[in-house]
Amino acid sequence: MSNRGPLLGMAALFAVVGVGIVAGAPLGVGPLAATTPPDQVTDPREMVARSLQSVLDAFSFHLDATVDGTLPGPVVDRPAGSVALDGTTVTADLRPKDVRTRATVTSEPLAITLETVTVWGDLWYRTTPDGPWTKASLGALVGDAGFDANPLTLVDRLRAYLSQPAHRPATSEVPCASPSGTCHHLVFDAASDPGDLLRAVLPDANAAALPAVTTTVTLDTDAKTLHPARLALDMTSVDGSVDLHVVMETSKWDEPVQIEEPPQGS
Repeated sequence: MSNRGPLLGMAALFAVVGVGIVAGAPLGVGPLAATTPPDQVTDPREMVARSLQSVLDAFSFHLDATVDGTLPGPVVDRPAGSVALDGTTVTADLRPKDVRTRATVTSEPLAITLETVTVWGDLWYRTTPDGPWTKASLGALVGDAGFDANPLTLVDRLRAYLSQPAHRPATSEVPCASPSGTCHHLVFDAASDPGDLLRAVLPDANAAALPAVTTTVTLDTDAKTLHPARLALDMTSVDGSVDLHVVMETSKWDEPVQIEEPPQGS
């Protein structure tokens, strides 16, 4: 991974997560026959797992994300010191039924616009609007990173993770912008795991500049459908060099959306 830039690594992370999510439906992740209806689930751990399952089963959805806070400069190939990422945004469309994603990452602090398209195991990316697309293999990128992105076991692995006492979600009910108007508000400690995942997709030199990170996860999931409405990650390091707040909001569930491979030679 030493020859991979940090932006491609981050693009690969998004693509792997996206493909891992959207591959679930056609590959049959998680048996749903004779399960408890979504609006009758009472176990907070199962609310989180079924929220992920609802994504796997969706025809399509739209994602808007914002990133605020700071990272050590060397993590993103900037001089030593702290880099503020306030105003960084991600917009994405995902189609689970045929395993396609399209995303744009824009960051004024980093002076980047990164576009990605994934179709099953293929990833295309470009770093300038209207610039040429570069094609890569998601399988190779995942293999380099060394983590398990098998969508066939994704929901079961999440259930096993949440079964640990340290990760048990605290829950409450809150009003939210979802079809039912009410969300289960779930908060749990993900410890170092999200930071370890980010470190895995970065080049060695960039990963070495990322200190140990702890993460708190906050999920608002619609009480009627268990579609995730809002997901927040608060990532911090003991030395204060990492202090990130990532918020992801979903919309346009099961609406038609076009996602096509970039033209050959573009």
